[in-house]
Amino acid sequence: MDFPENNDIRLALEQAEAEHRLATATLPDRLCEDWRFGRPHKHAAAMAELAESADNAGTVTVEGADDALCEPDDDARDSVKLMQSIGSDKFLALQLAHFGKGVVLFLERSYKEPITITYETEGTFLPTTQIVAVAGAKARIIERHICRGEKAAILCTRTIMAAEGAELSVELHEEGSGASRAMNITNITADGAAVRHLTTHSNHAWAREETVAEIMGAKGTDVQLYSANRLGAAQVLDQHTRQRHTSGGSTSNLLYKNVVDDKATAVFAGNIYVSPGAHDTDAYQSNRNMMLSEDATIHSLPGLEILADHVRCSHGSASAPMDEEQLFYLLSRGIPRHTAQLLVAEGFLGDVTSRFSPAEQD
Repeated sequence: MDFPENNDIRLALEQAEAEHRLATATLPDRLCEDWRFGRPHKHAAAMAELAESADNAGTVTVEGADDALCEPDDDARDSVKLMQSIGSDKFLALQLAHFGKGVVLFLERSYKEPITITYETEGTFLPTTQIVAVAGAKARIIERHICRGEKAAILCTRTIMAAEGAELSVELHEEGSGASRAMNITNITADGAAVRHLTTHSNHAWAREETVAEIMGAKGTDVQLYSANRLGAAQVLDQHTRQRHTSGGSTSNLLYKNVVDDKATAVFAGNIYVSPGAHDTDAYQSNRNMMLSEDATIHSLPGLEILADHVRCSHGSASAPMDEEQLFYLLSRGIPRHTAQLLVAEGFLGDVTSRFSPAEQD
């Protein structure tokens, strides 16, 4: 049994270790496995240059949660220090160097109406979002990141913590200007809670998403991860995920879909980790991609690391052109080809949003 003073000592040691890790962090290079196919010499270097010289200019607006809202404080800073990245500790350090803007939501009750968080910038903005749901709290949070300038960029760290019995539905919508850049590092901790998380990325020249879900606590913990994106021109979307099961009896599911056109590139690297003793875990991971151009590039790297017994864990990945039968069906009914392609692509991505928002939750 841990006594309070032992907890304080452990936390202090964890903080010291995290501070050392971030202080010595370097930019990822081509040998960094967590940036495989991500062109770190180009994209990581460019994003770091923007972050290092950032004026951190941007606006923050929140609607629907005045009673639960506060500004990032020392506790929020400590939470960022302890965050897990997937090869991007240097960017956590850069975010801490500009720490101070963002939103903390402390949810102690259930909210019938959605809570909306909007970050908007024409420069380089480094906000942090922290969402804490106590036992039994229920809420839907919609977070929007908007880059309006040709040189605009946003680097956001996000922590989502849900206690036993809490139910959270969290959306992140990235909206770019065509030449803008975006990066978000998200840590989800579910302890006997149900968390649904959706991301969409549109019109960024480059975007990287890292999502680490810590699935722990009592049986009944359930984490659902979704993403739906349409890429064109020479856009790059680099997505990395980890589903970490540390307690038995929990479930997680991931469904990421991309429609990739022109010379765009989509990268997905996911990992399901089941720790020793986390028996009776149920976890799944699926990455599906629709290619609309022979010049499009897709890299899909799902993976499993299972260290427990009596588990049901699997993954799947598929990349293929648009279904010609579906397209022919629409063309045969007089629908113009371009419109028909849009309808097929929307239906492909719509599967994700319908799974994220089932009819009974509307």
